[in-house]
Amino acid sequence: MPCRATHRRVTLKAGSTLLLAMTDAVGVTGAWFDLGDLPVETLTFVRPAPAPDDCHVAWYSAETVLTDAIILQAGAHLGRRDGAAFAHVHGLWSEKSGTRHAGHLLADATVLSIDRVVDVWVLDGALLESTPDAETGFSLFRPISTGPVDNPNAVLATIRPNMLIDEGLVRCSEVAGLPVKAVKGLGSLVGTQLDGQPALEDDATEVLLTGGTGQGVIAVGFDGPAVAGNLAPGSNRVCVTFEVLLLSQPA
Repeated sequence: MPCRATHRRVTLKAGSTLLLAMTDAVGVTGAWFDLGDLPVETLTFVRPAPAPDDCHVAWYSAETVLTDAIILQAGAHLGRRDGAAFAHVHGLWSEKSGTRHAGHLLADATVLSIDRVVDVWVLDGALLESTPDAETGFSLFRPISTGPVDNPNAVLATIRPNMLIDEGLVRCSEVAGLPVKAVKGLGSLVGTQLDGQPALEDDATEVLLTGGTGQGVIAVGFDGPAVAGNLAPGSNRVCVTFEVLLLSQPA
């Protein structure tokens, strides 16, 4: 979905949930947040887990709740579910002992402990809206148009199951007809094959794209720990979904 992305620096306020802090900063709109070095009073997250039935390829682990933790690096798509703001957040965080974890952060159950200035790309003309998906059995973000825009400089897109992630990124760029200078995104892969590093072989891994090229990732499987590196070309297929924001200007 072609759109216009405007880069801003905003302050996320202490004492708020991450979701409320994001909507207080930019409103209930489409946006991508880069999050890093962000102390939190409470952090709630899940990892991927084996499916409990034959209707899903994977599921979620039980919730883990950390106190006095820090979000080391994460990305968040802000969109809408059931008419209200909803955020999809993947990343890497550390508890106060120094132990690191990665996965899917619950933005409405994570509370910030200090004010922090972060980078955000606010979208005009598109946002992600959560709707039921018959193929996967999940409610998934899908890009929708919020109105026409002049001179789009970004593409908001989702990549479907079983598509190679690198081919999906190229396809999104081709369909939109925009050059791509930076890639933001998160989603799930069938395992994670890294270039020159041991792979994660779980049926589903939670993944955050890092570095802006569409190649760098942080990923975690069923049991952890997290891995980081560059994706092996032509080797990583989308598991459930992959949500991306392609920017035609350097991030």
